[in-house]
Amino acid sequence: MQKTLVAATLAAVLGMGGAAYAADIYAGGGLKDAPVYAPATSWTGFYAGIGVGGGAVNHDGTASFGGLSGELNGIGGEGALGTVQVGYDYQLDHHFVVGVFADFDFTDITSSARISLGGTSLSASGDLNDMWSVGGRVGYLVNSNTLAYVLASYTEADFSFPHPLTNSTFSGYSVGGGLETRLGGNWFLKGEYRFTQLDQQTVLTAFAGHLRVTDQPDVQTGRVSLVYKLGQGYEPLK
Repeated sequence: MQKTLVAATLAAVLGMGGAAYAADIYAGGGLKDAPVYAPATSWTGFYAGIGVGGGAVNHDGTASFGGLSGELNGIGGEGALGTVQVGYDYQLDHHFVVGVFADFDFTDITSSARISLGGTSLSASGDLNDMWSVGGRVGYLVNSNTLAYVLASYTEADFSFPHPLTNSTFSGYSVGGGLETRLGGNWFLKGEYRFTQLDQQTVLTAFAGHLRVTDQPDVQTGRVSLVYKLGQGYEPLK
């Protein structure tokens, strides 16, 4: 008897609630006009994140003196990085997302070189201090909670070189890709790879311009970031 009474009461409450909902919100229309809502992730909105990773720098250098010239290859190094980022994404439909972003990387990547002449050994090192990028990405939703994407950006990198080389800020571009997935609530985890090609600059001029050394670095980085997205919620299924 009690089970029957509970079931009847629940049916009555649900019936009245459904009737009130239909009357208040869809007055003048049928139930077929009501959108159906489901807890699908919306990718539209602003986000901010922090992350850690590692990188490697390769210096493609040249040296010329008078009419002689040569390449200074094989100079490079590895290290860790930390990153902070902000961005905005817009979900076009159930499959594609486009967005813009800006980020700043702190690094301790040090490049070193050693030259041995007879019994004398000379060594020098240079540091990649930081990099910043502004760019965009295009992604495909593997499912409603996971995005695979590619990216491209304008990038600047600040290097510190030993005397008498000139400390320089190099500009260039970055390309890469990654995978981002929802952990729960407004929190997402993103793994990403980037290749950065920087421009060529003169880092040393001496002997009235007869000696000239240039450098064109490239940087490869991998990072994992924890991202917080604003405005997560429900969206209508179409």
